[in-house]
Amino acid sequence: MYAVQDLNLHVPEGAIYGFIGENGSGKSTTEKLICGLLVPSAGEIKLFGKPYTDAGVRSRMGVLIENPGCFPNSTVYQNLMMQALNLNIKDPDKEVRHLLELVSMVGAAGRKFKECSLGMKQRLGVAQSLLGNPRMLILDEPINGLDADGMRIVRETLLDLNREQGVTILISSHILGELSKIATHYGIIRGGKLIREMHESEMAQECKSFVFVKTVNNFRTASILAGKYHEMEERDDGIRIYDEEVSSNVSGYLFENGVAVDEISYQRIGLEEYYIQVMSQRKGVN
Repeated sequence: MYAVQDLNLHVPEGAIYGFIGENGSGKSTTEKLICGLLVPSAGEIKLFGKPYTDAGVRSRMGVLIENPGCFPNSTVYQNLMMQALNLNIKDPDKEVRHLLELVSMVGAAGRKFKECSLGMKQRLGVAQSLLGNPRMLILDEPINGLDADGMRIVRETLLDLNREQGVTILISSHILGELSKIATHYGIIRGGKLIREMHESEMAQECKSFVFVKTVNNFRTASILAGKYHEMEERDDGIRIYDEEVSSNVSGYLFENGVAVDEISYQRIGLEEYYIQVMSQRKGVN
């Protein structure tokens, strides 16, 4: 049995590629293969049009796989400096201080790595991956363990790198709500096989818009709405109407039929729900 099989992954230059899959689906294995941490038994890997083993290509990559590699008794600053010196970076102190500011860890520069929280360690790992001004980042669960502000910092950092410097980013994450805020492309992997790959515009088309309605008696409301709207779904939290209708039309129709509306809004299926739908459809296929 192979960890990944017949995996044909396309990451366009300048993209933020959201790599999605269950635990054990092959995400980390794929990223390790791209980084050269594992050797493929077959097939080829090309980055920027060249073999992934090319020294020039490898020097343009920044990587954070699983956990940052740091010395526990050394400080945040010392760990970054050691990596900067290892990469032979010109003026390492200046670059390290810039990156500490970028990931909002200036105040933690003197803290030992072993004393850092999980979120701080993740931000340090992101900073490490940015040493040397890479043109491609490979990030495995970089927002794992981060609080809301930490996720915002990483999100804004990655968006700035992508939009202002054209850095290509391959990022895996289980926090799909955050991933949907930055990704331009998506790949979904299951059982070591890529089952879907799409641009954000294709994802938007797949994720339907709907009017969400909640009343005191959703069962009665659903029966009333069924007389006018055909594409409708009754759920535990309320009712979804997928017909091309604006919320004012729906609320007006309910008012005419004596139904008081507690909540009504216009929404769109999110990435997490879409992913669950795709996985449900694929059960028993692989």
